[in-house]
Amino acid sequence: MLFALLLGALLVSGQAPAQAAEDVCQSDRLSAASVSASVELDDGHRTETKILSRMTIHVPAAWPFSSGLLLGRDSEGYRRAMRCLLRGGDGQAQWWTEWRSGHPEVTSEKGGVRVQVDAYGWANDQDVLWVGPWDVAVGNDLWKISLHPAALSQAHWTSATVKPGASSILSATPRPSAKTGENGLTWRQKAGQGMPHVSVRLDPPWQRSWAAQQQRLRFRLGNDTSGLPWQLSTAAVLLLAVRRTRRAGPLSPGESVALRTAGRWVRVCVVLVLLSVGDNVFYSVMRRLVDAGAWERQQAHDGLLINLVLGWTLFVFGRSRRLSVWLAAVALTVPGVAVALWPRAFGLTANAFLTVSSPDKAVIALFTATGCVFALLVLGCVVSGWRLADAVGLLKPGSAASSVGPSGPRELSLRWTAPLLVLAVAVIGLCAAATSEREWQRASWLSAQVDLRYGADHLQALRRDLAWFAVESQDWWMGIVWWILAGLVVLGVLRARSRRTVPPPQDLEAVDEGWLLLLFPLLVGLSLGYFVGNATMSGLWFFLHLGSLAAVIALCRGRGVLDQPLQRSGTDLRSAIAPSQQRVLLDRARRFREIHAQLRRLDQGQSDEEPHSRRSLESELRSLHRWRTSAGVTDRLPADVSVVDAALALGTGGGWWADGRRAARIASVVGLPATALLVWAECFNGEFLTSTLNWQFGLPNIAVQALYWEIAWAAAGFLLGALWRQLPGRRGPVRILPLAGAYTLPIGADAVGNWLTREDQTNLALYAVSMLLVLTLTSIVFDLLVFRSERRYWQSWLGLLLSVYQMRYFSLQIAYLLAQLVTLFTLWQFFAEGGGPPDHGSANPGG
Repeated sequence: MLFALLLGALLVSGQAPAQAAEDVCQSDRLSAASVSASVELDDGHRTETKILSRMTIHVPAAWPFSSGLLLGRDSEGYRRAMRCLLRGGDGQAQWWTEWRSGHPEVTSEKGGVRVQVDAYGWANDQDVLWVGPWDVAVGNDLWKISLHPAALSQAHWTSATVKPGASSILSATPRPSAKTGENGLTWRQKAGQGMPHVSVRLDPPWQRSWAAQQQRLRFRLGNDTSGLPWQLSTAAVLLLAVRRTRRAGPLSPGESVALRTAGRWVRVCVVLVLLSVGDNVFYSVMRRLVDAGAWERQQAHDGLLINLVLGWTLFVFGRSRRLSVWLAAVALTVPGVAVALWPRAFGLTANAFLTVSSPDKAVIALFTATGCVFALLVLGCVVSGWRLADAVGLLKPGSAASSVGPSGPRELSLRWTAPLLVLAVAVIGLCAAATSEREWQRASWLSAQVDLRYGADHLQALRRDLAWFAVESQDWWMGIVWWILAGLVVLGVLRARSRRTVPPPQDLEAVDEGWLLLLFPLLVGLSLGYFVGNATMSGLWFFLHLGSLAAVIALCRGRGVLDQPLQRSGTDLRSAIAPSQQRVLLDRARRFREIHAQLRRLDQGQSDEEPHSRRSLESELRSLHRWRTSAGVTDRLPADVSVVDAALALGTGGGWWADGRRAARIASVVGLPATALLVWAECFNGEFLTSTLNWQFGLPNIAVQALYWEIAWAAAGFLLGALWRQLPGRRGPVRILPLAGAYTLPIGADAVGNWLTREDQTNLALYAVSMLLVLTLTSIVFDLLVFRSERRYWQSWLGLLLSVYQMRYFSLQIAYLLAQLVTLFTLWQFFAEGGGPPDHGSANPGG
């Protein structure tokens, strides 16, 4: 049913019976109309300049089409009248660069009709933008604004105003009548003078000028290669980590398998980069240097073949053992190969393009090929992700999987994969088709739909988007999955490292820390470094993420609770407490809390036996600090470390991998509200909503954003649990501060860059506070789980929390948590009331 609806939109041309189009708007009858127009360049704290236009027209009742303005917006009379006022006599005016924040305001008044039209556009390309009655020519260095109304040249123009914002006006013709504001100009005409031929030359700020040059080759190459530094840096660092691990000592069988997988992924990553990023670079160069039209069509055609290679590269890496999965991949490959190699056999052009005269079989062939090729790409990612998830231990028996043998890996089954794959591809395709239709309606809202040209242009626009779906879907999808798959590769190696000994190692080694460093930019860090609409510097943030976490680990080394020396022997606490002694330490920690509770009660009463009771309790407290090391030597715990501090510093038991997994589960749950807040801020708030609704993959990207943040919380929680024994601090909310600082440092660097380029900080503060809050809640729950064996003795988790943190610590943690919540909701209110960033070109997925 879903495919039928999508295919029907491409087969039905929507042509209506031809009628005689109005060729003349009878502009001479509009001489009695009065018009005022203004244009404003809003470039404060934006990446791209937003061009705001407002035109107010008082239409006389004597104009023959004035009554059409009072009809419904879907009536041809309304379109004809509004088209004459805003577009002129052309019945098929399609303005792709103009956006509207609402419908024109039409009100009746004495002697006619008042019409107010608000429109806006974005200066993001070196071209001419038509926004309302204004033409904005964006050049390399200078911009030009001209007033060119369609059919209102003979009307009485009461005022025409140009507000350049931060741009400097170099020249203006004719002579302006007055100055408006700080640097605006206004022209006013007397009755009978006609329209002023306004022309203004501007010198925009260099930041906004650079942001408007994204189609120039040098700027375009910077954007096309935005993912290249991250992916190649990941491959290089991953290769170095593999070699370092192999040189560190003998490897267990599990480590050998994980390292071989990581080595193969390095080669796969290079192939993915060359195909998914290199093709954009190649075709951008060829379109500038050779024939733009021919190479543009060639890129859309080659997108089918490139997606096939990408899909099979990931599929082979996944190495599924089920014959049915291989047969499904072959079946999805055949339509794409057939259409790409023999397009004319299906009625397509030589480059697999659709024309207005293409037969229905050509539409069906390209529709089928495009859907199958995208499905193969998704299937390849699923097969690879399944294999890596099994290596990480994320798969549980009994869910669409079965073991090949008693100890064999669980294999992907088509029983649930096939219907879910079809559903996902269909939903994404329908969302893309709905967006294409919405874009067409936006650009052609005043076109004459009774004209035969309307149906032909409409059909061709939808077919053009279908032909480009392979290229667009590849860029979007590969930008999502590569960092997830790379993160799973790193986690697979870490899991193998944690299982190399029995019992599992309690503390990280230097080699393990290197793998954790690589995990940070892949699954936790933000994709930053985009300035003036260009991603040339974004690759630096990969190393900034690595460096920030490396600096935190280096600064925290030797400062944790477990690094404190015992009072007599000087042995650090980590070495003095064997895993088998953790149960003893927990019992002492419980007794320690009970004694402190009794002391607090004594402080509140005045018993005659208080001195004796206090001395005996204090003597017992001193005895709790006596400790026999794992070597059997009697010693004392550090003077400033209590048994509760030591028990919390040891974590939940089971080693750093078990602590990491447990903290990841906690973070993914407590992070759900933060995920909802950030998805709203990135997809629905202000102008972000316009971007979501008008980007081809904006609606599916909502789910991608939610997935991204959940993965980010889980990965941050994993890092917290794995580094728990090394981080300084006696309680969890203090222990998370270094990790939160490592996350915030790259955000701060990006904020400085935005300040230098006069761009909006968007949601950067919201990201930092959300991560701090999620890590704080995770650490509190993690502290509780250290004493989870005592849960049955308390009526609620809150009672256990009060006991673990004690009153003085608990009040501080609550105040600290409330401060974070106040900050978060203050930021939420700020962004809820703000307008958000530019809506065009700002919908790239995170990761």
